[in-house]
Amino acid sequence: MFFAYLYGMMIRGNIEVQLMWQLLFPGVPGKLSEPQVDYGDLLDGMEAAELMSLMTKVQERLKNLGCGLESLPEPVELFIDKNYSIRMGGPDGPILQLRPLVKTLFILFLRHPEGILLKRRDSFRAELEEIYSTINPNTFKEDVKARVARLVDLEDNSFSEKTSVLNARLEELLPKGIVDDYQIQGRNGCPRKIRLNPLLVHWC
Repeated sequence: MFFAYLYGMMIRGNIEVQLMWQLLFPGVPGKLSEPQVDYGDLLDGMEAAELMSLMTKVQERLKNLGCGLESLPEPVELFIDKNYSIRMGGPDGPILQLRPLVKTLFILFLRHPEGILLKRRDSFRAELEEIYSTINPNTFKEDVKARVARLVDLEDNSFSEKTSVLNARLEELLPKGIVDDYQIQGRNGCPRKIRLNPLLVHWC
């Protein structure tokens, strides 16, 4: 958790983090005391937009105090049109180039921020076929069905391969500090999901 990281840096003597902590949680002047509340609960109760606003204000205060703090990378908004062309940063931004099946998976997970259980991915077969057909309109219907069938087949490695390709491609394009939120991730037995705030995804 972010505040746990801040506290760990603080007790190791990082002056910038100490100042940041004092700005967030004013304590006894001249002395930093151990937090008496669960800041994890506070963090969990905040939306992404609130967190980004908070961090921006803290950075501005630190700058005014003459203390530098490494800038946090800004989240990249995604703009997706009816043909599933993905632009980064704005409606006229650069296009995110992905192979058709890789993009199909990306679009599916962006459309389902609640996550998808891998063992139940066959229930998304029709949706995957619709997405893939739109992305690759010149593909024969039989080929569309065959390629999607491999994606949803629990005995096939196609899903894992395409997920790995997607995550690696995103690592090439996005800053390290934010790329995790754009990748398909999740523990075994739990839904796989893209953690990106849905408000940053615009369906044009």
